[in-house]
Amino acid sequence: MAALTPTQVVNTEFSGDYKLKIFTVTPEADGDTIDMSTYFSTIVGVVAYLTAGLDANLTLLIPSFSGTDITIAQKKADGATAASDWTSASITLWVAGKLNSNSGS
Repeated sequence: MAALTPTQVVNTEFSGDYKLKIFTVTPEADGDTIDMSTYFSTIVGVVAYLTAGLDANLTLLIPSFSGTDITIAQKKADGATAASDWTSASITLWVAGKLNSNSGS
């Protein structure tokens, strides 16, 4: 498990306090965590998908969240075994939540 630092890719232009932000992270281990407290005070949904590095040793992503922390379980092609190869891998995260009042837009 590693603590990943997201790179913000896109801001959305929806009105109100809840926004969708799109980030890119480079995975390092099964069960990687990402602290989104810089951007959100509450997270209401996360979608994660591989944009590079898909192979039999890194096939399935299972995101979950609690508060402003996201955890991404990463599995091999069998869907049960922890991933073991992150060579050239990249994950895109779509995160919806209530903006942190200090995060800008």
